Amino acid sequence: MSPTDNPAIPKGATVLVTGVNGLIGAQVADKFLEIGYNVRGTVRDAKKNAWLNEVFDAKYGQDKFELFCVPDMAAEGAFDEAKKGVCAFVHVASILTWDPNPDNVIPGVVAGALIAAKAAASEPSTRRFVFTSSSWATVMPIADTKVVIDESTWDNDVVKEVEGAGKEPPYGPRQSQNVYGASKTLAEQAVWKWVEETKPNMVVNCVLPAANFGKALSFKHQGHPSTSYWVQLLWEGNTEPMKNDPPQQFTDVEDAGWLHVVGAIHPDVKSERIFGSAGPFQFNDILAWLRKWYPDRQFPEDFMKGRDLTEWKPRARAEALLKDIGRPGFTSLEQSIKNNLEGLAY
Repeated sequence: MSPTDNPAIPKGATVLVTGVNGLIGAQVADKFLEIGYNVRGTVRDAKKNAWLNEVFDAKYGQDKFELFCVPDMAAEGAFDEAKKGVCAFVHVASILTWDPNPDNVIPGVVAGALIAAKAAASEPSTRRFVFTSSSWATVMPIADTKVVIDESTWDNDVVKEVEGAGKEPPYGPRQSQNVYGASKTLAEQAVWKWVEETKPNMVVNCVLPAANFGKALSFKHQGHPSTSYWVQLLWEGNTEPMKNDPPQQFTDVEDAGWLHVVGAIHPDVKSERIFGSAGPFQFNDILAWLRKWYPDRQFPEDFMKGRDLTEWKPRARAEALLKDIGRPGFTSLEQSIKNNLEGLAY
């Protein structure tokens, strides 16, 4: 019997998804709607994101999706109204300003995670809480360095970096990435510590996607957000913004959406870190595909050195969970890049 036949939360129930306008959040909502759940999605500005109602109403019918305004997710009581009656609470929203100042990012991300977890625990109907962490909460990408990752791995080194040399300017070239990695490390650790101390009457799981490629829910309204923008930059011939980015892991954004569904509905997934690292990528490989697929277009010369040699032991578990809910496994990098070309090549 598939977990979707005997889910931990009943079909037709309402799932709360924060940051539903983002690259990952929109796909999370879409996947829940696809398999028969209702979704209440939070955004900071409901008017600006009214397009979500249009997209989901057209795709799944009216009254399946509800847009809900939460102006400040780090404020006490931020989710008091949004949480009412939901069976699962999926906290995707984060601070994605890429601000190099850790004080402008980390406290808000940690506070937002704990406020969301506490809000979920205080709602009697909520059975599952899923937090969106990051592969960078385990390790920051380093080229040509063999690192073995398991479920107990944490990137405490990046936390030390931003709390030490990276605390004050002048900042190094990868400071913004380090701050993001530290924010996810500390936020996820705070969630697990809170679970240990309070033992909430709900299941908590965390999903750790890597750099997301693939198809946005609505290119018309989202364009190529977050790391999917890297493909647009390569298409346009601009490698400058990626010159300090090492080779690393990727996740197709639709797989990321499904892994959040797993964390919420799979009856056998409890207190798990679900790793979305589908495999390594290197910008030169993406450029090689672009040249092959579009031989009449001029693309930049190869510019990235090294390879990601990280071994992700939990990858097999995540792929098995995708297959449990009827997916074929992880999407290949090649297919994910093809999906990412909407609005560029077609």
